[in-house]
Amino acid sequence: MIESILGVLSGLATIAFARLIRGERWFYALVLVSLPLIYAAFALEAGARTVVHTELVYGLPWIVVGVLALAAGFPFSANLVALLWLAHAGYDLLHAGLVTNPGVPGWYPLWCAAIDVVVAVYLVWLARRLPAGNLRRAR
Repeated sequence: MIESILGVLSGLATIAFARLIRGERWFYALVLVSLPLIYAAFALEAGARTVVHTELVYGLPWIVVGVLALAAGFPFSANLVALLWLAHAGYDLLHAGLVTNPGVPGWYPLWCAAIDVVVAVYLVWLARRLPAGNLRRAR
């Protein structure tokens, strides 16, 4: 329970930080790329090299869409980035059943899922205010 509360607060802090640095056009896509890398880093820290590869394979959609949104921007990119943030919340909650990663702390999946949901909801709201939902058009 405390993980979820701290995750919501961390999600709000993430949004505030992105707005503060005026980085909304790139920040959410960049962090999207990093999400699977965090799980891979947990596996690397635990010495589970084969799990690193598994985490990176599962993380390919987040990496590819994040890089595309960073590099090019496109209509509805904010919606797609929001969808992948939300999908990552699901991945967090299902992670233990998909991958045996000994490096993931027990509190991490709930905390990360809460952040992901908060950021995804914000991105859906933001997408409605951007021309063609293009994240590159954010301020």
